Amino acid sequence: MNEIYRAKLNDEYRLVIPAACRKRLGLRSGQEMLIKVTERGLEMTTYDLALKRFQEEVQALVPADVSLVDELIAERRVEAAKEASE
Repeated sequence: MNEIYRAKLNDEYRLVIPAACRKRLGLRSGQEMLIKVTERGLEMTTYDLALKRFQEEVQALVPADVSLVDELIAERRVEAAKEASE
């Protein structure tokens, strides 16, 4: 997946993504893209791919037997109980 493509900016500084890239990533006209400026240049991805990558990173940090949702609900119940007793 580390293929390199050439693209050119037009007179309006718009970049046309080569058809092979659009097809491979399933890009659609009007779809929003995320662009990140780094020391190496621009990194461009779709919102869906960025979200998937983020979810995978979080999942790698949380043990399989831990439910963040259950922990959050438990914390909220404790907070609600404190508020009710005040």
